[in-house]
Amino acid sequence: MIKAHPTHVMLRAFAAGELPLPLTVGVSAHCELCADCGAWLHACEEELAARHLETPAPEEAMVPALDAMLAEILQQPLLPVVSAADPVPELRVAGREYPLPRALARYHEADWRHVGAIRQHRLPLVEQGARASLLHIEAGGRIPEHTHQGYELTLLLAGNIQDGEVRYQAGDFIWRDASHSHSPHTPDGCLCYTVLDAPVRFTRGLSRLLNGLRDRLY
Repeated sequence: MIKAHPTHVMLRAFAAGELPLPLTVGVSAHCELCADCGAWLHACEEELAARHLETPAPEEAMVPALDAMLAEILQQPLLPVVSAADPVPELRVAGREYPLPRALARYHEADWRHVGAIRQHRLPLVEQGARASLLHIEAGGRIPEHTHQGYELTLLLAGNIQDGEVRYQAGDFIWRDASHSHSPHTPDGCLCYTVLDAPVRFTRGLSRLLNGLRDRLY
């Protein structure tokens, strides 16, 4: 059962197109996995659409806005389109295969950086300082204790994570910030979609030596 979700404020910001791209993808993937958030998001989108139709912008103000929108769209790199009718390719890592949400399906071919039980694949999703990665942790693996200079989103795509007293399952949308210090581990292995907007700071033991490299790990 999914127990961790985006806030309604974040879902509304997603519907209004106000989130940076890495968070947009994370919220979209969560809503594919969580029927409750998907339904709430649909209702929110209908509400925003109705408001937009009730208060049309003056014609003279719409032209430059549409021109700016078109210019921004044309600057985006071309990505393969994933149709709802297409089979979703699986991600292969460490001898296992994982199905991906359609929001992440185009990233099924990964270039992993491997350190111990942890594999990371950086995704070409960077905006407003936020960066996205896929993270695979083998069974029994642990992230060294750390805190955050910004925020961290972990969307659990498969497997489980034990973080403090809580065990999270696939679909959980886990939000952490500078108020949290933690060392999550996975009893059975997991695949995650992660977003950071600043490097983490390792806080205990030999892992603190990694703080000199944290900009490269972010």
